[in-house]
Amino acid sequence: MKSFILISLISITTLACTAKQSDRKVASVNALQPAVEQGEVWGGNEAAMMDTVARIFHDTLIESTGDDKIMRRDAHPKHHGCVASELEIFNKNLPEQLRVGLFKENHKYQGIVRFSNGDPNFRKADSEKDVRGMAVKLFGVPYQNYLQDIGVEDGPNRHDFVFMNADSFFIPNPKAYEKFMEATQGRFGVLGYLAFHWGTLGKILKSRVQIANSLDIDYASATPYKLGPTTMKMKFVSCKKVKDAIPERPNHDFLGESLESTLRDQEGCFDFYVQPNKDPKKNNIEDAMISWSEEKSPMIHVGQMKVKQQTGFRSSQRMSACENMTFNPWRAPLENRPVGGVNRIRLEVYLNQSKLRHEYNGL
Repeated sequence: MKSFILISLISITTLACTAKQSDRKVASVNALQPAVEQGEVWGGNEAAMMDTVARIFHDTLIESTGDDKIMRRDAHPKHHGCVASELEIFNKNLPEQLRVGLFKENHKYQGIVRFSNGDPNFRKADSEKDVRGMAVKLFGVPYQNYLQDIGVEDGPNRHDFVFMNADSFFIPNPKAYEKFMEATQGRFGVLGYLAFHWGTLGKILKSRVQIANSLDIDYASATPYKLGPTTMKMKFVSCKKVKDAIPERPNHDFLGESLESTLRDQEGCFDFYVQPNKDPKKNNIEDAMISWSEEKSPMIHVGQMKVKQQTGFRSSQRMSACENMTFNPWRAPLENRPVGGVNRIRLEVYLNQSKLRHEYNGL
């Protein structure tokens, strides 16, 4: 039951971590939040909700780590490999005013893609239903990201995506997020919350799928992002023509094996789309559970990502390096930053938890 409770946390809180010291204070990043725009709602009440969510994550992660030597991600801890990629941006389909940030220029960017399972139990077999994740890190982008702008990171310019196999989140807003996290600590646990929130339960169940190959399925941003004067969602759509079948007797780690087998012989491929928000009233950016209609807000093809033909990424050294890598959706320029209260909570959780995890692991 505890595993099922935590499954519902994994959808957008990927790559968060904690520290060995249970009395470690979580430093609020509320002062680093960007100014509200395009219908965002953020104030003292929402900041207090963010602090509650961060505190519960902190305490839960300490408990789940116990005496383990390695503090793994609280969500998506099991990766199938971090693989070399190349993302080509072509913006000709975008209106001029939307060619901002990553989409300002046509260019090819080298990157790393991390494919993962969402369940906090990293020992879970790949054949079981689960949320599936794709995190992307682009190198050498010609702009600073938001974390650099606010002074919490330095070094070379990078742009991250944290995607999953769902087009919307399982929690709508900061208030619901706080209530959900508090429920995990209560007498009836998350089941008490789900008994009165069927929409959340439906989102959780729908996002848990069986797959045969990480290259076979689509991955989406789930939550909204800024696209210059408007907002957007993003999506990577698999262009793999022939999908694999799940083996009759799959090995425990068969998704890593299938990824390795595929990339040994051929490239992987994903078409990259953005979905500009054409109906802001209906597609309220403060309700992260809304799935945007593609009829009202069509997808626009803006690029293609190739996962390069390669070998060796399943070696112990490469898998360890993949474990130590971090991804953060706020590694994006202001023109493409995450928007909405749920994403603002992610800014708090990701920054603090990543730092604490690295401290625990001595990195």
